[in-house]
Amino acid sequence: MRQITLLFTMFVFTFFGYSQQEVVQDFESSPTVAGFEGLASASIVADPSSAGNGNVFELVTSTDGNPWQGAEVILADDSVLDLTSDISISVDVWSDTAFSPMVKVESSEGAAPAANTQNHTGSGWETLTFTFDTGSDGTATANGVYTKLVFFPNRNAADDGWNTPPVDITVYFDNITGMKTTLGGGGGDNDNPPATAAPTPPSLDDAAVISLFSDQFNNISVDAWSAPWDQADVEDVMVEGNATKKIDFINFVGVDFATTPFDASDMTHFHIDYWTDETDLVGKVFNIKWSNHEGGNGETNAFELNNDLTGSDISGQWVSIDVPLSDFIEVNGSDKSAFAQFLITSNLDVVYVDNIYLYNENFSINNFELAQYKTYPNPASDVWNISSAHTQIKSVQIFNTLGKSVKEIKVNDSEISIQVNDLASGIYFAKIQDTNGQINTRKLIKK
Repeated sequence: MRQITLLFTMFVFTFFGYSQQEVVQDFESSPTVAGFEGLASASIVADPSSAGNGNVFELVTSTDGNPWQGAEVILADDSVLDLTSDISISVDVWSDTAFSPMVKVESSEGAAPAANTQNHTGSGWETLTFTFDTGSDGTATANGVYTKLVFFPNRNAADDGWNTPPVDITVYFDNITGMKTTLGGGGGDNDNPPATAAPTPPSLDDAAVISLFSDQFNNISVDAWSAPWDQADVEDVMVEGNATKKIDFINFVGVDFATTPFDASDMTHFHIDYWTDETDLVGKVFNIKWSNHEGGNGETNAFELNNDLTGSDISGQWVSIDVPLSDFIEVNGSDKSAFAQFLITSNLDVVYVDNIYLYNENFSINNFELAQYKTYPNPASDVWNISSAHTQIKSVQIFNTLGKSVKEIKVNDSEISIQVNDLASGIYFAKIQDTNGQINTRKLIKK
């Protein structure tokens, strides 16, 4: 009778197309994990009990850490959680002490974070079910695709705060089970790259620029464009004959050059060009970080730039970030003597990038080119004049600091006048092509 009932139940579920929960992470594949806020350790270890669970996720708390200490697990992009119609997951949890773990789900796809707390009796392995509609710790109800789980072992049983001081325990997690899906691309399309190359950077003296990646400059030596600890894939592609980096984001990309760090103390500005075809940019970010390793013993301080894309109209076009380093947020100090890593954190799907460099704006124009072209007045209110004593000018194209072309003038003369009273005040770049096909760039200022 039990067998008939089981078969009938399976038939009903199959007939109506009901989906079933699956294991999205069993810790046998060494996923990316990390502890935070003073947790003593977070690691994947063999199951210490006799249950035979294989590898499990071990968290060891510290009474010296913050009460909200915990650890995160990044799910593989072919095995993430779809918490839309079914917003519950189950997790096997081991402890020999009663505690109240809180599990939080976070998304690189724009879904709001959600959290839920359950009680463990301390009797060894127990399977706990977390339903993400209770708003633990001020979060929302789950609705969307989630790519990260965060485990907090020090939540209090009433789910209204943290145990103070933190509990001193070792706990294990295994077999995260829920509605499984894959990252299908949040609007970016791997088969739809940019049709045109990134804008050509202005000509800079070698002493005025430190370049990570650009065909225009001599690039530094990079150990890894996608470090083992990051959460992204990087591919070298060609766009209109121009070398370009294609980044497939899960969370962040880490460019590592720690074996040959450089001194950026003389640099005043940062530049990067990026391209995405995503159209839904609500809640999307493209944040930059330079990590300084003074003394060579890991990060000692950092510089962060938050770039919120909400309300932007950037889809399908190259966008240039060109900002003073003073716009970056200094984290733990202002030393720039040993830049060793460059990071981009983004919840966009696929992004193409080019021309990643630092420069000194006070030493930016090659002296030979200064002699070749004369630009005046600069700054100007009404007109820029560009003249050459050595060659004929074929065309001049004016770009704003976002890399957008705002004027293009065809000419075949040694001098040209460009009306600029219709342009907004600010910095522009003139891309000058002569009749021999040579291209030079000038920085111009509109008053």
